[in-house]
Amino acid sequence: MNRAVRSLQRGDAASLEGANGAPKPQHHRNPRTTRMWRSAERASVIGIFVIMLGVALIHTRPVAVPIVAAILIGNMIGFAGEALSKRRIPPLFAAFALVALFVAGIYALIAAFLDPLTAWIGRSGEMGALLNAKFRFLRAPLAALESVQESLHSLAGGDKSAISVDVKQTSMVQYMFEFLTPALSQMFIFVGTLVFFIAGRVQLKRKLVVTFMTREARLTTLRILTAIERNLGTYLGTVTVINAGLGAVTGLVLWGLGVPNAGLWGLMVFVLNYLPFIGPLLASLVLLGVGLVTYPTLLWSLMPAGAFLVLHGIETLLVTPSVVGRRLTMNPFLVFIALAFWTWVWGVAGAFMAVPLLVVSVVVIEHLFPDDEVELPG
Repeated sequence: MNRAVRSLQRGDAASLEGANGAPKPQHHRNPRTTRMWRSAERASVIGIFVIMLGVALIHTRPVAVPIVAAILIGNMIGFAGEALSKRRIPPLFAAFALVALFVAGIYALIAAFLDPLTAWIGRSGEMGALLNAKFRFLRAPLAALESVQESLHSLAGGDKSAISVDVKQTSMVQYMFEFLTPALSQMFIFVGTLVFFIAGRVQLKRKLVVTFMTREARLTTLRILTAIERNLGTYLGTVTVINAGLGAVTGLVLWGLGVPNAGLWGLMVFVLNYLPFIGPLLASLVLLGVGLVTYPTLLWSLMPAGAFLVLHGIETLLVTPSVVGRRLTMNPFLVFIALAFWTWVWGVAGAFMAVPLLVVSVVVIEHLFPDDEVELPG
C-alpha cells in the first residue's frame, strides 16, 4: 500500500513538472562541448588582456619606451657588466662605464650622419632642379590629369576661390623647448634605467626567481630568464655584425659606382636594416633618389638602389639563415605581425624593438607551453 502511494506521488510530481514546462536537469554534458567552451573562455580572457595591454602601452608610451629599450639593451650588454664585477669592479661603476661607452657610440653615429646630411640638405635646390629636368616627360600626363580634376571640380560646383590660411607665428625658442623637453626626459629615463638595470641585474634575477613558492616554478623562471638573455644577446649581436657587414659592403659598392658620400649611405643601410621589411624599402627609395641626382641618365640612376637590393637579397637568403641558425630564425609572418603591432603602439621606436620583443615572447611561450613531439600522418 505504501509503495503504491509513493509511486503515485512520484507520478504526480513528474506530471506537474511536465505541465509547468520546466526542463529536466541534464547531469551529463558532452566532453567535446565542455572543452570547446573552456577554450573559448581562455581565448576571451587572452583577447581582453591583449587589448588592455595595448591600450596601456599606448598611454604610457613616454615612460614605457625608454624603460623597455633599456631593459632590452641591458640584457644584450649586461654580460660585460658581470665580467667586470667578477674582476672586483663595483657593479655601479661598471654599469656607468658600459653606459658611457654605449652613449658615446650613439653620439659618434649621429655625428657621422650630421655633416654629410647637412651638405645634402644644402643642395636641395640643385637636386630639385635636376629632378625637374629628368622628369620632363611627366609634365604632359600630369597637366592632363590636373585639367580632368579641375573639370570634375567645376561639375561638382566647387568654389575655386582662394583659401586663406592663418599661420600662427611660433617663436623658435618655444618650438625647440617643446621638442627637446620630452626627448631629454626620455633620454634621462633611458640612461637611468640602463645604468641601474645593469648594476642590479643579478640581484633582480635572484629576487624574481625566489618570489615563486615551488621548486619547479623557480627552475622554470630561471630557465626562461637565462634563455632570454642568451637568445636576445646572440640574436642582437649577430644581427648587428650582419648589418655592419652589409653597410660596409654597400658603402664600398656605392663608392665604386662613384656615388658621393658613399660612407653615409652605408651607415644608413646599417641602421635601417634593423627594421624588417620597412628598413630595406626606405633604403632603396633613398638610394633611388641619390641615383637620380647623381647620374645623368635614368638607367644609371637605378644602379645604386639595384646594387643594394642585390646585396640585401644575398644577406637575407644566404648570410642571415646560415649565421643566425635555425633556432633563432623568426617566422616572417610573426615578424610582420610584431612589426605592425609595435609600430602601431610605439611608432618608430616600436618598429626597432619589434623583433627583440618577439624573441622574448617566443622564448617565454616555448618554456611555458613546451611542444610535444607529434608525428603527423603522411
